[in-house]
Amino acid sequence: MFVFFSKSLLSSSRRPRPVDKMPMRKIVMLGANARTQRSVSSIQLPAEYSPSASNAPYFNYSPSDFILDLRTHQKSEEALQNGHSLEDTEEKRKLKELLHDRWENAKQYNAFNYSLNCMYRCLDGKYDLSMQLNIERGELRRKPMHFKNIKEPFNHLRFNFTKLHDNEILFYLKCDSDPISNDPLDRHLIAVNASPLERDHSLIVPSVNKCNPQVLTLQAVRIAVDLMLLVDDDMFHILFNSLLGQASVNHLHLHAMYWPYDSDLINRKCEPLHDVPDVFVIRPPTWICPAIVFQLNCMENYEQFKMNIYKCVEHLTETNQAHNLFLARAQPIRISGAEKEEDRREERAQLVTCYVFPRMNMIGAKPPSNFNPAANELAGNLTSYTFRFFESANEQAVIRIIEEEASLDDDSFQSLCFDLADVLLERSVGTSRPHDLDVLEGLTSPEIDELRDSFQSFMPRSPSIRHRSSTRTHSDEGPVV
Repeated sequence: MFVFFSKSLLSSSRRPRPVDKMPMRKIVMLGANARTQRSVSSIQLPAEYSPSASNAPYFNYSPSDFILDLRTHQKSEEALQNGHSLEDTEEKRKLKELLHDRWENAKQYNAFNYSLNCMYRCLDGKYDLSMQLNIERGELRRKPMHFKNIKEPFNHLRFNFTKLHDNEILFYLKCDSDPISNDPLDRHLIAVNASPLERDHSLIVPSVNKCNPQVLTLQAVRIAVDLMLLVDDDMFHILFNSLLGQASVNHLHLHAMYWPYDSDLINRKCEPLHDVPDVFVIRPPTWICPAIVFQLNCMENYEQFKMNIYKCVEHLTETNQAHNLFLARAQPIRISGAEKEEDRREERAQLVTCYVFPRMNMIGAKPPSNFNPAANELAGNLTSYTFRFFESANEQAVIRIIEEEASLDDDSFQSLCFDLADVLLERSVGTSRPHDLDVLEGLTSPEIDELRDSFQSFMPRSPSIRHRSSTRTHSDEGPVV
């Protein structure tokens, strides 16, 4: 089935509200000169510092602006629209409006490599995958760089976001009551993505002046969570790709974007992560690839939610395991009931949820072909770079590509889950791991394959085989992690 959208049709039902027409105050951008160096003291400005003007405004927010449950917020908003003033809700809508207004304004400066002209189709099958055709992105985006390690050092000679033009910067972030950083020189910016996937597709660059490599910091996790709590739109997502996991630039950044279809991932049942409270896993056949799942169900857990995500990603980085993050609004996590339950009546809460996908490392730069499985693709939102694949692809072909290029095998993911349980509970890594798993650690891959064959337990990595095995009960699959 083909579904074609014009840009006006896509945004007709959820068109961003007009931005406030108040004139924007001119902001002086600290350290805008690329030659400005950091001083020994972060408080003392460099002797050669010379401020230069920037047209980009600051977006100031506070935790009181956060929206925990988007469903409750939208119902309250509707009640206000039916009878009372909207003054109390204007501030919470300002980020969405500012992002859209500044992104649209960047078009007049030719900040984009192409004009969006996308088509969509939905793939029949178990996972309700959606696919976009975006030929221009495949042909005109910046060539991906070649990386060999997840913690590859930052290189000033390669492209990085200190080279952005002023008209590519949309705005800066600042939290009034709880500063994002204690360093007055730090600048956390939102910039255009010159090769966008959808309207308002932007880049989040924490502490751009510090030139951090593409490794998630606790500060970056905090910014991602804060933005998710500030935007009142369930189509809004934040994505992160590590090096060796489809990241194309080694300068710390995340993606902020909208997608016109719900990922079916948010409707899926999860399993507890061993004995760790409020942390879950999802894996095949429930979803197309395995993931660690975190959800913010109350503001009292705000700090723990951020720290759990950071600890998980930090462990993956230290073990040189590529990973992707997908943040979305999802219904409350279920560990019982049907494998899939949609909220068709729109009664359940919509909570900020983070899916961390550990994945196979991809050494080197892979040119775009059919599609590249990154964070959005692992969540079921695909971008095809050729009309031929867009027209002919089916769910089985997509799953095969993801299995071959991204998805961890069951044994590796199971082992990783035990280690992550220890990390999140601050135990010695290996404490939770069953002793029988240690027997395989000294074996080579051929020896492990031979051992599997001897027990007749080896199964080919094939979507058709996987689907036939999906009817097994949990007792048949082995212990739940």
